[in-house]
Amino acid sequence: MNNIERTREASSFRAFFDDQLTHLQSLVSEVSSHIRDERQQANEDKQIVENFVEASNSKIRAVSNYTDKLGDYVRPLYNHVLQIADKIPPPIDLNPDSFGTHTLVNALFVNSQDIDKLFATDPNMSAFLRTYSKDEAPKVYAVLTADRHEKQTLGISMQGDMLLREVPQQAVNFSAYKIHTPCTSSTELAATLKEYLFIRVVEILKQEMSARIANETLNASDNSYEARVKSLANPDVYLNTLIESIENPADLLSIDKIHFKLSKLGIKLENDDTQSANEFDIYELVWRDKIRKVVLQITHTR
Repeated sequence: MNNIERTREASSFRAFFDDQLTHLQSLVSEVSSHIRDERQQANEDKQIVENFVEASNSKIRAVSNYTDKLGDYVRPLYNHVLQIADKIPPPIDLNPDSFGTHTLVNALFVNSQDIDKLFATDPNMSAFLRTYSKDEAPKVYAVLTADRHEKQTLGISMQGDMLLREVPQQAVNFSAYKIHTPCTSSTELAATLKEYLFIRVVEILKQEMSARIANETLNASDNSYEARVKSLANPDVYLNTLIESIENPADLLSIDKIHFKLSKLGIKLENDDTQSANEFDIYELVWRDKIRKVVLQITHTR
């Protein structure tokens, strides 16, 4: 083998080993990144569980390996809440001017003065306005909830050129407006919306467990040690009962999308009705305690 051939062969080997080394370095980097991602995920899961325990019942920490036992259920619950939040449309402007231009705003409120009144009297908004000046937060971002009511009524209707009276109609109106988690940006709103939903779920669970404990105490007929060990006063029993309550997150919270076509007086109209109307979709949160709340994200210019 001459020198030229030896040089060519050595060069080929170097190129081969360089490629292998680059590949190996890439694999090591991918493994390291995967390990970091797993650690980050584990830390995040642990923090979610700790937040859940703190908000529900800190006595759960008396249970051995409570983090592992809850983790398989709290993370799916949290992911479900995130999916619900993602279904809620982006913020809409809620200002007196939008009353005349946005069909949903026009249907939600009787007049533009009610919008001003809401922002002037809501306690969460009042606290926010005391904290941030107009220069610091010229626009407010928040979650708005409201109750929807429907009732049968008698009214007037047109059939061709004929005016009909005492016509059965379905009236829709909204009330009990409440502003939640006011903040200074859309990015912050995206986070606080999820936080609001998750905390509300935990509150419902806490209320359910408190009701069970109260009922158990009221109907207790055996005060023996064995009975107390089997009761909800025992953190292990409490934890197992709580896990049963969150096994199916969809039972705790769901969301409905409902389409409406309403007259300016809030009367349900048929799709082929040609009179002036507000046509829109609303999203309603459905909680396990059977409470339904219209929900939307809003912005408000100060």
